[in-house]
Amino acid sequence: MSKKSHNQQSTANQLTRWLIFLGVSAVLALILLVAAPRIMHRSLFSVADGASTGTLAVGVTDVPDTLDIRTANNASLDRVLIGNVYETLLGRNSDNGITAGLASSWKTSDDGLTLTFTLRSGLRFANGHTLDAASVVWSLQQAVSNKWPGADTKLAALASVTNPNATTVVITLKQPDATLPRTLSGRLGIVYDSAANIDYTNQAMGSGPYRITNFTPSQRIAFAAVSGSTAKTHTVTVRNYSSDSNLLKAARSGDVDLAIPADPASADSLADDQNLRVSAGTSENKVTLLYNNDADSIFSDVQARTALRMMLDKTALLKDRSDVAQPLGGPIGPLEPGYEDLTGLIAHNADRGRQLMSYFSSSYIDTINLVTSETYEPLAQNIAHQLQEQGISVEVSALSDAGVQDCLSKRNFQLLLTTINGVDGTADFADPNGPSRYTNADAQAQYTQAVHATTQEAYENGLKAYARTVSSTAASDWLYARKTAVIASTQLAGYSAQMADERLPLANIVKQ
Repeated sequence: MSKKSHNQQSTANQLTRWLIFLGVSAVLALILLVAAPRIMHRSLFSVADGASTGTLAVGVTDVPDTLDIRTANNASLDRVLIGNVYETLLGRNSDNGITAGLASSWKTSDDGLTLTFTLRSGLRFANGHTLDAASVVWSLQQAVSNKWPGADTKLAALASVTNPNATTVVITLKQPDATLPRTLSGRLGIVYDSAANIDYTNQAMGSGPYRITNFTPSQRIAFAAVSGSTAKTHTVTVRNYSSDSNLLKAARSGDVDLAIPADPASADSLADDQNLRVSAGTSENKVTLLYNNDADSIFSDVQARTALRMMLDKTALLKDRSDVAQPLGGPIGPLEPGYEDLTGLIAHNADRGRQLMSYFSSSYIDTINLVTSETYEPLAQNIAHQLQEQGISVEVSALSDAGVQDCLSKRNFQLLLTTINGVDGTADFADPNGPSRYTNADAQAQYTQAVHATTQEAYENGLKAYARTVSSTAASDWLYARKTAVIASTQLAGYSAQMADERLPLANIVKQ
């Protein structure tokens, strides 16, 4: 072959190789062009392809001012984070019963001193770190050593917490504590990543279906579904509104898909809107007329307390209120263990009430100071009116929430119309230093015996006995379990109104 022919063939081969290179590059570029959005989507939002779609806007009136759920004892913070960003060792169902959580199962020894938890397999935090039994042990140790809110009392029975293997946690107790499973379904049961290097005031790192992508204190929280999440909605934004009226306007205009008003009664105004659906549930909060049982108060006398209970006609008080889920007659609400209907234990009998009160001189009774928050002022005025009809002089003081707390701390009240929450509010009447300062040795012994029960049945029976003692001695007057309400677009499914003031599970909500 001549030199010229050889050069021509070499040039042709180089051209062929160059054309092949350009063709391959073009194909690769096309692949990258198609795949880039998915790659970017996964990188920015950590969401598995096909795991979730769509957006959801939620309106509330209490977006928290911090994300540090470890140290801020804040119901609004619990509502948006627990079950969404953070998961707990045990969970709760819509009836407030204890269920599996991060632990798929658990068992208690016959003596009640050892609880063994088996974790679900394959658990991970949103950053990809493994969540195992060591994470549970570390989280409980942090709660106790750092004295996070409630840990000093609710985790006081802990003797040791160990992890014999990666999926087993063993808690041994100094004495049986039947309340511990419920504690581990709340903020003290949250499992944290020991390797997370974050500022908890404005960041969060949990194992729940969502992670937080943006937080503006007291204004908004934005969530995105994490990789592998079963969440049905890709992104969720929880926005704050300054009042229920503004929140309802946002619901009516479609600015929010789901609204949770502070006053459930306000939701009734939207009941006729064909684009919205109003649903009602029950809260753990119990609206209660607390009696001041201090030694210098007339209500330190069981006869005066009983007389007042008899004078109030609860049926008349509650008939026009639209925030009532269920009337109460004792300290335990319908969503708590040990509940039974005690409304007939001290029945309405105005004549008998006046007779009992007649044993006290008018100078001893004087004018009763009824303190309430502005929210419950109409109800307080109705209570005052009923008592005044029975010859009892009552002065109502409607204050801000801070003012109510000031009166409570200074013991500057005789009656206090307020809400008490769940099992913590129930336990207050076993504590002589509780808000009412009620002291009864039998009640205290019954509550202690219930807590130290080694079976659920014994625990609930013990609580029933305690509640009967507390109610029959008129420690206070429990008026009703509060209703909850949510307002939702008719296109939404998978939400719940039950306990909506403290639980907001987002993962199952979907736009149809």
